[in-house]
Amino acid sequence: MTDKPFHENWITPDWAPHANVRVRVTTRHGDHSPPPWRGFNLGANCDDDPRRVEQARHHVHEILGTARAPAWLRQVHGTRIIEAGDQDTDADGIFTHAPQTPCAVLTADCLPVLMARTDGSAVGAFHAGWRGLLDGILEAGVATLAPSGENVSAWLGPAICRKCYQVDAAVRDPFLLRDPRAAAGFTEDGDGRWRMDLFFLAQQRLAAAGVQAVEGGALCTHCHQDAFYSYRHEGQTGRFASLIWLTN
Repeated sequence: MTDKPFHENWITPDWAPHANVRVRVTTRHGDHSPPPWRGFNLGANCDDDPRRVEQARHHVHEILGTARAPAWLRQVHGTRIIEAGDQDTDADGIFTHAPQTPCAVLTADCLPVLMARTDGSAVGAFHAGWRGLLDGILEAGVATLAPSGENVSAWLGPAICRKCYQVDAAVRDPFLLRDPRAAAGFTEDGDGRWRMDLFFLAQQRLAAAGVQAVEGGALCTHCHQDAFYSYRHEGQTGRFASLIWLTN
């Protein structure tokens, strides 16, 4: 933990797709929730006290200082994408054209992918666990933000890295059936096991969807458990948020 105020440990990526785009990533630093969520938990599906989670989400809004509160999802490891303001929040992607409306995804090893139109007219946040990545959440996100082929830039947030993420054939084989080039995203680890590179596979999928400007992908949640929640390491744990919004 740290003596600094918890929000001073949040991450502001060095990613500037447009002057109107803002991005923040929260961390687990803080003492808002007790163990096993230990820190600043924003996940409502972790068995933490809902009142604590709601208060933590309120703190996020206060710290961001946006006109509207962040739009939170009930993530289901699918490919449904909604527009901020939709009342049915069972989805794994969210976008907006409206200013001062943060879009958020919650993770604890899965990959958060933030996207922005480079003309500054739309942004979105997408939750890419291996299931969503396989089923096309990122391709759906690009199509939603850029229906006429507009330029899109993407940032890959903190997620479990290749050296920490071991999977079996039940995960690897469907990726190779979908695209044999995905084999480059898996390193054999003995006895029918592989190390899976979510960052590489996401970049591969984004490139195929026409997104060449991709940044991030350098922070591992499992390697840096002091800063981020890691479901694979802890089991029952909290969630941190990756948020993106337009200023104007």
